[in-house]
Amino acid sequence: MIGIIGAMEVEIRNILDKMENIKTKNIGNVDYYQGELGGRSVLVALCRVGKVNAAHATSIMIANFDVTGIINVGVAGGISADVGIGDVVVSSDLVQHDVDATTFGYALGHVPSLDDAFFAADGALVNATKKAGENVLAKYGRKLHIGRIATGDQFIASPIDKVMIEGNFGALAVEMEGAAIAQVCTLTNTPFVVIRAISDKADGTAHEDFPAFVDETAQISAAIVMDMVSNL
Repeated sequence: MIGIIGAMEVEIRNILDKMENIKTKNIGNVDYYQGELGGRSVLVALCRVGKVNAAHATSIMIANFDVTGIINVGVAGGISADVGIGDVVVSSDLVQHDVDATTFGYALGHVPSLDDAFFAADGALVNATKKAGENVLAKYGRKLHIGRIATGDQFIASPIDKVMIEGNFGALAVEMEGAAIAQVCTLTNTPFVVIRAISDKADGTAHEDFPAFVDETAQISAAIVMDMVSNL
């Protein structure tokens, strides 16, 4: 069974609309929707925004359900100039841009006691997402990118912050949940991938672009997940 996690209702709405035989269970104040999508058994969770919420929902999902892998789906801000609104970024790996233990000799983003600052996504899931993404994005005239995604408990809407995140981490996109989900999956040896459609450019226009494009871009990322799951 594949687990799918989104932080906002708009990010999972299109997936839930396509699911059949849904059974809902609330654990730890998180709603889990178990059913069938494209003939495959899936479990969808609405985790809510932020790293703690994302880690909480992921831990519960892994501990209480028989998931073989986790997909985090949603929207993100574009960091790289090569990434446009409506494009999709698939995680090669993820990092928490707001973690700073450099005073103790750790690299920026490196959580003390962990081996590395970066959490690598599962290669097979990345390849499956790439195939599905190319199928879906051809219909929208958008591009698919594979690369690093940065996560932090901030909505990035500043050119200065954007430049800092790209300079420090080489990230293509920035959001608020992915690396927390990745950390839990890494600690539990659970395969994962993060799929993010770009809703804004994480700069001074982000507060205007996000509400204007969030529905469209969430639909794109959901379409990729649905195509991907049906072919796993």
